[in-house]
Amino acid sequence: MSLQVRVFLICLIFLSNIIAGCMSESDIDSDVVNDNDDNCIDVFNPDQLNNDDDEFGDLCDDDDDNDTILDIYDSHPFDELESSDFDGDGIGDNSDNDIDGDGIDNFDDAYPLDPNEQRDTDSDGIPNGVDDDDDGDGISDIDDPFDLTPSSSLLAPGPFTAGTKDLTFNSPRGYEITLQVWYPSIEKSGSKVIYNNVLPGLALDDTTPDCSEPRPVSIYSHGFPSIRWGSAFLMENLATHGFISIAPDHRYGTLLDANPDKLGEILLSMPLDIRESFDWLIDQNNDEGELSNCIVEENGYSVIGQSTGGYASMMISGAEISLSDLESGCADDNFIHCNAIDFWSSNYELNDSLSINDDRVWATILLSPWNGTVLDKGISNVLVPTLVLTGDVDDTTVISEVNNTSMRLGGNLVNYGIFNNSGHYAFAPIGCFVRGCEGLLDIDISTVLANESAIIFLAQQLKWPGSEMYDYPISDYISWKY
Repeated sequence: MSLQVRVFLICLIFLSNIIAGCMSESDIDSDVVNDNDDNCIDVFNPDQLNNDDDEFGDLCDDDDDNDTILDIYDSHPFDELESSDFDGDGIGDNSDNDIDGDGIDNFDDAYPLDPNEQRDTDSDGIPNGVDDDDDGDGISDIDDPFDLTPSSSLLAPGPFTAGTKDLTFNSPRGYEITLQVWYPSIEKSGSKVIYNNVLPGLALDDTTPDCSEPRPVSIYSHGFPSIRWGSAFLMENLATHGFISIAPDHRYGTLLDANPDKLGEILLSMPLDIRESFDWLIDQNNDEGELSNCIVEENGYSVIGQSTGGYASMMISGAEISLSDLESGCADDNFIHCNAIDFWSSNYELNDSLSINDDRVWATILLSPWNGTVLDKGISNVLVPTLVLTGDVDDTTVISEVNNTSMRLGGNLVNYGIFNNSGHYAFAPIGCFVRGCEGLLDIDISTVLANESAIIFLAQQLKWPGSEMYDYPISDYISWKY
């Protein structure tokens, strides 16, 4: 081999080594990773992160999770199971229980991708927000008192489940008042109530109120001595028709604490119990709880009173007590009148008359109403439409007394129903359980007639659509004066 060839070979080997060395150490992006091993050869990428383990590192991969959605359009570019986040809350739509972020779970949201719509009550394909008749009952939402519930007959229990619970609140007068509350419930099954473990009822005990729509209100006042659930059948039926009904125990006037010596005080306290009960409901409505946003305060309430509760209902509806009548009765040794004067003078100024009305009352139902021996001409000051129901053989509030009450109501008396062969407890079944109603009109008949009469009267006062088509029940067991 000539010297020239040997020199050439040596140079060739040397040059090859130089080229090989240069190639093995090439690092175009200067990230200290040889180009041969670099998953992003043109991008500074010292960490060499590669989420989807493909041939391209994250910094030069258009689809880092390999879910076929380009990173620029992928809300979760490193999660192959998520690629969108509709409400921008950081939770991928596949994992988000509320995709549109409107506070309604997807399973309960008829429009899970529209934050402005959640319901299609009548399943007509038109969301409630733009549907003029949400419940599809043919009544425009503007005119429908319950626009999320189809209308139903007033001659049967309504479309709602009746729920109930007993609660307490502190009266501004310094003592605790127990309330029974009835309401439409969102629950369809549960244990039926047994009031004070004494009287079985039809309402589901301690269930959750349905406040999806504003509810009308009725307040019940019991007789002496009786108890807040004395006419529970009536309040339960009203609840099935969408009412919230509340009933306070009147201190010293219940079956548990009756004190006849305080009857004058009781008479002047009962209307205040009614007023404060509505104030309590307003507080609950404005608070965060089960009764939140359940009523419209400005709509006021109707009042229902049985026996002495009828007196209280008249008082809260505008009736007045004459001081001279009380003084005359006290002079004749009527202890009720004397006790009433003592309580009056301790709590009010002794003017010529006493009024404890609440102008939020819009209707009154009187059941075998007793005037408390303190009302006569003052009954004519009742300010609202009134329905009177009584029995013709009532030996507590005799028919002549109720006739006088009805006459004094004048133009405010809408109707007056007299139940045939019916006594004082036709509207307070607990009285029949305690004292008996043998030989009188079956309590099941009187309660059905009372339920129909009450809801027809109240619905017509509220001008519910279609209510004007109903007449008061026609029956051999009841006579109507109007």
